[in-house]
Amino acid sequence: MCFGAFLKQKLAKQAKGHAHLSMLRRYIGARRHLLLDNGHQPSIRGCHQLDQSLVRMSQPIRVKDKVLQKVFRHDHSFVSLRMPLNASVEDVMAAMKIPARDHILVKVKSSGVREQLKMDARATSSFLGLNERIFLCTADQADKLTPLQEQLGPDMNTIYALENMSSKIIAAQLTSYDWELFNAMHETELLYYVLGKKKFPNSPTANLERFIQRFNEVAYWVATELCLCADQAKRARLLKKFITIATILYSHHNMNSFTAVMYGLTNSAVSRLHKTWKKVPNKMKKRFRRYEHMLDPFSNHEAMRQVVAKLSPPYIPYLPLILKDLTFIHEGNKSYRNGLVNFEKMSMIAKNLRTVKDCRNQPYLPISPQNNLMDKMFLKSPLKQKLTFSDQSLSVEGAQIICLYIRNLKVIDDQRKLSQLSRNIEP
Repeated sequence: MCFGAFLKQKLAKQAKGHAHLSMLRRYIGARRHLLLDNGHQPSIRGCHQLDQSLVRMSQPIRVKDKVLQKVFRHDHSFVSLRMPLNASVEDVMAAMKIPARDHILVKVKSSGVREQLKMDARATSSFLGLNERIFLCTADQADKLTPLQEQLGPDMNTIYALENMSSKIIAAQLTSYDWELFNAMHETELLYYVLGKKKFPNSPTANLERFIQRFNEVAYWVATELCLCADQAKRARLLKKFITIATILYSHHNMNSFTAVMYGLTNSAVSRLHKTWKKVPNKMKKRFRRYEHMLDPFSNHEAMRQVVAKLSPPYIPYLPLILKDLTFIHEGNKSYRNGLVNFEKMSMIAKNLRTVKDCRNQPYLPISPQNNLMDKMFLKSPLKQKLTFSDQSLSVEGAQIICLYIRNLKVIDDQRKLSQLSRNIEP
């Protein structure tokens, strides 16, 4: 190859890489963020030039934290309030100096479903779903409220960026973020969550709810990317990539994101894409069916329990299964017998909470590209330093952007819309 041809090929490759990073910058910039005083989520400024302040370790959400909360009006204008995490609806309305007798707060989902919030409801910012928003309006305006454009989710997928990312990098970033969120959560939050806020009004479960919401976000992300991909060949490649990512997550003992990716792949809007699934190699489909069997709820999730029983700490558990066990223990057993504390019930609850605690009794250092990733990002000369992921070399700027992409996924959480998109690409 002559030098001119070599240079042309090199420049084309660099241009492709810059286009990939530029697309991710635009994607990240459009993402909504919930900012707390303790900085538990990354603060996204303009992504034209990245620095170490863009990627922050997730911190535990505390009772005394204040949250920057947006309250929208019926015309989609909004007011930003910095309120205590545990503030009630009444507190929010008082901060806005709005008479409670004339107005109400309504939670609006991306599907358009509306739910009026009770005046004594607390921690409204932490229990919002993925694309849910809070609106302030009069009783007459409630039925006319419509979702914001941002609530509807993306109208284009990010397959170009995903195809340029190694599956190992994606799985490593998913695991890194899951581990941060899991570590930020105290195991007693599971107990508060099951017993209810009425019994523990001053004990928020925001860290647990954030972890659960992340599960839903990853599941809908998988379904969203596939249903927005109109090209069948590209869609098949994306299916294979997500199965590969699930395999790596499983090897990292990240049962949270592994199960989330699998739930995304088994979403009815994805599973009906028969023409696309036919293009997936049989070997990979067999692996997928083996993973799918693990999600089978038959015999109280026996398959999943057998897999988890073989894992040794540290690992990231599938928390909905533990929450289910705690709920059955609580509702199926009285707390008192003949006026005495039911210690058998307390022992069963403690055993489940101890399981969560034992999952993280050691530092999480899987054999993966994520080892010391956060430390490597913050070197003195980030743009010159290279990170090696498998067979690829990635600049720290690129690593930061990918990290932000994975932590700020844009999804469609309206199942009816996903089903319609699925029918559009495969009638």
